[in-house]
Amino acid sequence: MASPLERLYQTKLALLATVATVVGIALMLLAHWASGNAAGTWLDNIPVMEVGSALFTTGLIAIFFEYIDQADAEVRANQRLRKVLSEEAPAIRDAVVDGFAFAPESLTNVASKQTLDRIVENCLSIRLGDKELAADAYQDLRQQIIGARQRWEDAHVAVALTPWTKGPAEGRGAMFVATIRWEYRFVPSSPVLRFSCVSDLDSYRELSIDPSSTATWYFEPVNGLDASSPEVFELVELAVNGKPQKIRRSVRKEDQVFTCTLGDEVNTGEAVTVSYTYRVLVQQHGHVLHLDLAQPTKDFRAELWYGDCGIRHMNVVDYLSGPRQPRYTHLSASDPSPSVEVAYEGWTFPKGGVAFVWVLEREMRTVTSRQK
Repeated sequence: MASPLERLYQTKLALLATVATVVGIALMLLAHWASGNAAGTWLDNIPVMEVGSALFTTGLIAIFFEYIDQADAEVRANQRLRKVLSEEAPAIRDAVVDGFAFAPESLTNVASKQTLDRIVENCLSIRLGDKELAADAYQDLRQQIIGARQRWEDAHVAVALTPWTKGPAEGRGAMFVATIRWEYRFVPSSPVLRFSCVSDLDSYRELSIDPSSTATWYFEPVNGLDASSPEVFELVELAVNGKPQKIRRSVRKEDQVFTCTLGDEVNTGEAVTVSYTYRVLVQQHGHVLHLDLAQPTKDFRAELWYGDCGIRHMNVVDYLSGPRQPRYTHLSASDPSPSVEVAYEGWTFPKGGVAFVWVLEREMRTVTSRQK
């Protein structure tokens, strides 16, 4: 069945042939009349007969021939097109591949996000040689990286441990005060930064994956202290591009939240440098302080000082999700300013981080006395 476009073409062709034939016949009749009538002698200077014959011939023969030859003409045109495409297909293919490889922004003009996902997944499948692995790996990558609301760069965290003097010096309730300072660059996705301290593990897990939460701290209730106690968690200061910002504190049952606005910098869409310091209590017998990276992070460095804390040895356990080996620096406990540092160059996935694990001096003395 012919398409509407083909039927329209045939109709217009038939109409044109009919008009040309009728006009040609009319002109030839006019020329014949003029040759036998004195009133039409003025037409002798005009090639009426020739024009009429041309129109008659075109309408009756040329257009009719084109009409009946249309099917064969389409076949010949398709054959020529297939020949050209078969000869030029490698060049066209190479041009398209090179265009996408060296000008990837052109992909966004011709492909939707779903199509781009399929392209990436198929390319990854070819490289890995495993379609199922490629699908799972790209799905995880898309959730962790593409779905992330923020990306941190040049992240630096510094921790200073000191004994807590308001509680017992050892045993249950003995604490370290950890003063933790973060600094990094990022493009804000929200005008508010939120810091939480909770004593409920379910709430902690929910806030840990909440994209609107900047930092979450878990504190196990002990000796009358819980997450709502001001000694347990305090956001000391926060600055955006070096400008201090106002901090608001709200307390609920067994938890507290600090919020801070970023100011006018959030509306520019440009990267800002944020720095903030908070103090937390860490139980000494817990033997661990962990720092999590909640967002994809490029170039991360963490350092910890633990002088006068009665720590015999400090270990660093990294769970940074990246292909490179982190760089470590360690000043032993016998040094006047003992410290450890871990640095990672390049991108790491979210939910990574580092953990500082210590052994107390008094615990080693207890073990030695038992052995004797």
